[in-house]
Parts: sequence; structure tokens; C-alpha cells
Amino acid sequence: MNDTPSPRGFLRRPEPKAIGHSGRGEEILEGKLHLGGLTLTGGFFDNDMPPSVADELHGFGWLDDLAAVGSPKARAVAQHHVLHWLRRHRQAHGDAPEWQASVAGRRVLHWIFHAGMILPGLDRDGAEPYFRALDQHLTHLRATWYDCPDGLPRLEALAGLAIGAMSLRDRQAVAAPALIALAEEADAMGVETLSATRSPEDLLEAMALLVWAQETADEAGHASPPELRSVIAQLAPILRGLRHADGALPSFHGGGRGAAGRLDRCLRAAEGAALPVHGLAMGFARMVRARTTLILDAAAPPAGPAAFRAHASTLAFELTVARQPLIVNCGPGDGFGPLWAKASRATPCHSALCLEGLSSSRLNPNRQEGEPDILTERPTLVWAGDCDALGNLTAPDCGPAHSTEPAHLLSGHDGWLESHGLTHLRELWLAPDGATLQGEDSLAALDASAQSRLDHTRTSEGLGFDIRFHLHPDIEALAQGDLIHLTLPGGDHWQFSHDGVGVARLEASCLLDRSQAEPRPSRQIVLSARLHGRAIQIGWTLARSGAR
Repeated sequence: MNDTPSPRGFLRRPEPKAIGHSGRGEEILEGKLHLGGLTLTGGFFDNDMPPSVADELHGFGWLDDLAAVGSPKARAVAQHHVLHWLRRHRQAHGDAPEWQASVAGRRVLHWIFHAGMILPGLDRDGAEPYFRALDQHLTHLRATWYDCPDGLPRLEALAGLAIGAMSLRDRQAVAAPALIALAEEADAMGVETLSATRSPEDLLEAMALLVWAQETADEAGHASPPELRSVIAQLAPILRGLRHADGALPSFHGGGRGAAGRLDRCLRAAEGAALPVHGLAMGFARMVRARTTLILDAAAPPAGPAAFRAHASTLAFELTVARQPLIVNCGPGDGFGPLWAKASRATPCHSALCLEGLSSSRLNPNRQEGEPDILTERPTLVWAGDCDALGNLTAPDCGPAHSTEPAHLLSGHDGWLESHGLTHLRELWLAPDGATLQGEDSLAALDASAQSRLDHTRTSEGLGFDIRFHLHPDIEALAQGDLIHLTLPGGDHWQFSHDGVGVARLEASCLLDRSQAEPRPSRQIVLSARLHGRAIQIGWTLARSGAR
């Protein structure tokens, strides 16, 4: 047992650095906490739950949602659940799920950030278990952080240790070594490791941890390791390249749009020129004209451990007009239970071309009961860029947002080459005023071997495929003949049209947003056609009404 006296309090009054969603906070006040497809009631920690849900529950990230409400009742509920947890977990048990170093680090951060909800009304004796537990957590994290895998889990453990030590009285001797360890580990991982999941939201969460540690160090007067500022400066251009016009991230590979305002706050903390990375950002291509942004998945899904959350989203895109998402992906389903988690990873849940209901990457067909789903087949070749005068592909560079020239992007993948002999090409043009997006999607068997494979798999009815455009739930859609009319919340009218090679229709869809208790119903445009020969090309246009 640790004989060191518990800290007497904080060096400075902690301020919230993370605020969640008030709608979820109101539901918690009603006694309902939605995590991983489950609804926890009563004593949240008395429920049986799978490990993934337990991680979220014991990490206390849902305190952010109560902070968004900010009422006296919200503070009382937050205090009640934290004190209840303290009574149940008086000692650290390294083999218990709630004591994984990453979960414990996350818990420390949220307990400290939201101390203003937890401590009011408690006298010295009433607050003593809270401070004793924080000290216990620091001791536990010092002994276990290196057991965490590289990437976000290790940063969560070290950030909890460093920020906790810098915040608490009588623990300053731990602060400098913990801050140095955080900086050195982040530097050693580098951008490649931190972006291995290809989830933009994961990269934002990693940067947020580093920014919070940097801010806390500055406030406490600690010398900041140069590696910390360096890594933050390296991550910022990547996240700028992934920023939509509304300040949110695209939803790819298990990540959502990011907590409101977090991306811009992190970007403001970075040093250096406020420019996006040149070329691909984390495997994504970005087109921007005026106040319209398009972000396209231009790389194969991640392999290795990251493949457990990877989505078959190759060449899918999202389109945001000013502050309004227009074309989206369905989003991460892991917050809505195992069925949604699996379904959301398939190509039909993305704004992409889907061949006969098949995904461009496929889950392990030989998975045994109890094993996680993992992508084992993925495109071998994925490319994106522009063509020079000789027809050679160059790195994607769509130029400045206010260019007088259209942004142009040519991309492709061979995810169906082995099964059907087909290569998919997607070419996009975004008008200088951002009011017109033109696209051409092609399927082709490009050589004799591919043509032979296609001839053996294509039936006399041809090979069917769909091009899907998932609409944000705030968009109203109406089909009139070959046209689809779209109305944005602000009253702007857009129109989807095509060249007549396929048939367009509206179908049901949904948006999986972790800030919501249930999937949000929406619509999707589905452009369907059949391949009868060895190649087919479909042109389509999405334009603001009156634009050319």
C-alpha cells in the first residue's frame, strides 16, 4: 500500500478541456447512459457489459456530456457516480478491465477536467477519497503505462500521468519525468504510428492529449520538452488537410466527426504555418473550392491491428457545403452494438461504388466463433492525383481554395480485380465557386487476363453495381423523374442529375453519430446500372440550383 500522504488538492483550479453533447447529458440526468448499443440504467457500474462498453464507462468520457448541460443537477449526478465508483474500487487491480492503463489514464483526465462538477459541496473529509484515488491512479500509471500498445492507448496512459502529476499538490516530482516520457514516446511513435488506424478522429484524439499536456505544462510553469511541440506541429497540417468546411472531420475507419470545436482548438495550439499537408493527408485526398470541401479515401484500409476497425471505404467521399454536411458516410457503428458495428464497415454504408452488394475489401470469411472481424482482403493498388501533359499520374494537388480553375482528382482501385477482373476509376471536378461537383465512375477490365476473369464471372444479365451517395439527415430529398432535388436547412437548393446510363432512386439510409442514442434516419441516392461488356462509364452531377 502507498504510505505517501494523499495530495492536499490542486495547484490551480482545473478547467474543463473537453465538453460533450448536451442531448446525451440530458439523457444521463434521466438515468439512461447509452454506450456501445446498450442502455445502462440505475447504478451504471452495476450492469454487466462487454469489455468495449466497460472501457467507455470506466473511462468517464461521458462526464463531458454532463458538463455540456452544466446545471446543478448535472453536477450532482456527476458527483454521485464518481463517488459511487470510488466506493466500489478502493484498490487498483492491474488485471481488471477498468484498470487498464489507457482506461485509467482517460479516467484521470476526465476526473480532473471536471473537478468543478465533482468537488462542490464536499468538505475536506468528503473530498479525501477523490484525491487519494487520483494519487493511487498516478502510482498505477507509473508502473503500467509501458504495457500499453503504441498509439492512442499509450498516449492516454501517459497524458493521464503527466497532467495528473502537474495538477496535484505534492506530486510535482513525478510531473517532469512523466511529461518527458509522454513527449519522447509520441516522438518515437511518429506520425506513421499515430495515424496507423487511418481514423481521422483517432489522430485528433492523439493530438488533443498532447495539446492538453502542453497547455497544462504552460499553466504550471513546467519546461516543455521540445519533442512535444514538434509532434503537435507535425500533426497539425495533416488534420488541417482533413478539416471539412464546417470544422468537423470526415467519418472514416471507425472514427466520427470529432467533438465539437476540438479540431479548431487543437489547430490553434500548433506552431508553424497554418497550411494543410501537401498531397495525401493520412491517405485521404482533399478538394476545396470557395466554401465547399470534398474528402476522399484514397488509400487501402489499414492492415495489422488497425484492421479490426477498418472500413471498406476505398474511393468513398464526403462533401460539405459551408457549414452543412451534404454527402456523408454512415459513420462508426461500434457505438450501437455488434450488428451495426459490422454493417457500418461494408462498402454500401459509404458514398462509394459497390459491386453487386460486395465490399471493395472483405472481412475474414474463415473467422471462428468469438474471434473479431478483421479485414483480410483489400485493394492491392489504390491511387489518386492528377495527370500531367504526358498522361502520368501526379500527386494530388487541387490548388488554393479560391483558384479560378476547377479542382480535379483522378482516383482508382483494384479491389475487384481478383474476383471479377475489374478496376474502378473515379474522376471528380469541383467548380471554382464550389457550387458544382461533376463525377465519372468507371468499371473496366483493363487487360486480357482481367477480361478473361470478367467473362467467367459475368452472367447473361450483366453485372450489377450501385453508386451510393448518403445524404446527411438534415437534407430533404425529392425524386422527380431522372432528377433528385435536395434542400439544405438554410434553404439552398441542389440537384443531382446523371447521364442516363444508369437509373437513380432514393432509398433509406442512416447516420451513426455517437452523440445520439439511436441511428438517425436519412436518405441516400442510389445510381444503379449493369455492366454487359468489358467497360462502363457513368457521369453524374451534383449542383446548386442555378449553377453551371
